[in-house]
Amino acid sequence: MKRDVATLIIGAGISGIGAGIELLARGDRSFVLLEAASELGGTWRDNTYPGVAVDIPSVSYCFSFETGYPWSREYATGTEIQRYVRHCAEKYAVAGHIRYRSRVVRSEFDGARDTWITHLNDGSVVTSRYVIAATGLFTQPALPDIAGLESFAGKTMHTARWDHGYDVRSKRVAVIGTGASAVQVVPEIAPLVTQLTVFQRTPIWIAPKLDRPLSGTRLSLRQFSLIRKILRLVSESGLEFLTFSIVNYRRFPFVVRLVQRGLRTLMRRQVNDRSTADELVPRYGLGCKRPAISNEYLPTFNRDNVRLVTQPIERICRDGIVTSDKTVHDVDTIILATGFLTTEQGNAPAFEVIGSDGVELGQFWTSHRRQAYAGVSVAGFPNFFLTAGPYSGGFNWFAMLEANLAHIMKCIAEANARGVSRVEVKADVHERYMRHMWQRGEGTVFKSPSCASAHSYYLDRHDDASLPLPHTPWWRAIRGRWKGTQGYRFGAPERGRA
Repeated sequence: MKRDVATLIIGAGISGIGAGIELLARGDRSFVLLEAASELGGTWRDNTYPGVAVDIPSVSYCFSFETGYPWSREYATGTEIQRYVRHCAEKYAVAGHIRYRSRVVRSEFDGARDTWITHLNDGSVVTSRYVIAATGLFTQPALPDIAGLESFAGKTMHTARWDHGYDVRSKRVAVIGTGASAVQVVPEIAPLVTQLTVFQRTPIWIAPKLDRPLSGTRLSLRQFSLIRKILRLVSESGLEFLTFSIVNYRRFPFVVRLVQRGLRTLMRRQVNDRSTADELVPRYGLGCKRPAISNEYLPTFNRDNVRLVTQPIERICRDGIVTSDKTVHDVDTIILATGFLTTEQGNAPAFEVIGSDGVELGQFWTSHRRQAYAGVSVAGFPNFFLTAGPYSGGFNWFAMLEANLAHIMKCIAEANARGVSRVEVKADVHERYMRHMWQRGEGTVFKSPSCASAHSYYLDRHDDASLPLPHTPWWRAIRGRWKGTQGYRFGAPERGRA
């Protein structure tokens, strides 16, 4: 079988563009990116709701080799990030390798030829030696399981599918959910609407947002790469400290508790009504779910046209939302700020992956817990890599991505250097690694009793916090350089396997 390309990258968001850049940097032009949509960008293409922005400083939320982009603010807006991704794709010549409107439905490994056969929804097929799944985590909106949602007579939209043709001005609007997207959208629309009702199941930890405009003139010190490297180091050090506190919660619980105490005080001060303030301050531990940053969200509840509802939603009717106390909240618009599918089967990757034993990856995770060696490889799935597999996440997507891509590229380069057609993580190495991950996970904040009420998307169906890495980001980078590819088998498959 003659393969179409050496490497197939699925997804043209930040991860896919980064993978393409890394391949080209190594002189490998035999690859294609398949993108289901008609434009690149992934999460930042899809999320265009009012106020959308990143919660990591711009100096860190970018590729380490492309830090000179002229950001307008300390925390970039979603529109700017989308422009940045497009800029990188064009500057590093990845754009020409993208094939749009190409949705993958199934990819299957042919063990006789060490080739992946990938099927698209239009009936076409792409064959490749390697597959890099770069489909991201936040691509499929999670719709709430609320009775009567379809019966609502007004306008309903998810934040990730914002309808810019619909005007919320002078409307009675309900926002269901109080996660990161709600924290951003609520302050933006509150001044425009007649009435805004925020339905909260779980409050969210909110830290101050140290945001400011950035000078784009030549007088700015950020024009010097050394200054950007120093600023990036400072930013990453802060994230490293936060991650260290969360993943070592049982050893040093006082660190998280000290930060919690300070945040509680800051949060309460921003809300005039004491009872409302009490409802907005979390009772679960900091880090159980991803915290947010905002200077406007909490003060929004001081407005006369904004109210917080904490009674559980019983159902949705034609005219609005009915809570468990039988109150009917009449609204014209319902905004679903209910996040995304993350660890559910059928997401990340959002297509079937059939390995060398005929096992489907999503089903394997459902039956045997989510797992991946170094966050990128799964035993039984040769020549297949994930850019953001289980136990690889962190606060900064770019830091995680670059560490994972470095690992993936080492595997491919080693296989090419040896002249072999198959690379696969050893089953015993994979098993030992995952035992370590699960053991480490028991000491994180996610396993503390306080997290039981957090409703965190970090936790999967097995009650594992399988998204975040139970180590700090720097540990991942150091380990990757130290271990290299010694955990992999190159060439012939294991005895007894296809």
